[in-house]
Amino acid sequence: MRLIDCARQAGVTTDTLRHYLRVGLVEVDGRAGNGYRTFSELSVARVRFIRSALALGLTLKDAAELVEMGQRGDLPCPRARALLDQRLADQGRRLDEALQLHRRMQRAVADWKKRPDGVPDGHSVCGLIEGFAAASTSSARRARASSDQRGGAR
Repeated sequence: MRLIDCARQAGVTTDTLRHYLRVGLVEVDGRAGNGYRTFSELSVARVRFIRSALALGLTLKDAAELVEMGQRGDLPCPRARALLDQRLADQGRRLDEALQLHRRMQRAVADWKKRPDGVPDGHSVCGLIEGFAAASTSSARRARASSDQRGGAR
């Protein structure tokens, strides 16, 4: 099948398939008489595998590693589990950071609704943001100092 047909069957764009070709995730199965690249059902399955790996939070590099393991005859599933455990921990950290940001934004909006809008004085752009940044910095210092007193810092 042609590149466009492989891409359609795999559910990706032709640009995505070309990218996978460039980075070595997918290989051309042959050439047609007119010079067009040809692909097999194996290529479609490979692209679907890559998309599934990405949908689970793995990277292209992770997917490539698993594909290579399979080509060598190694069992990629134990490595896939280990990679997913690692990505899950990474995602948990990013989620915590996003939740902290969300809470800061909620506090800022609630606080700002109580304050009047100020006119920039040449030293200040937006007193609301600058005041929030100063308050956040001082509360972070207080939290670190409290942690130090409890023996959190070593």
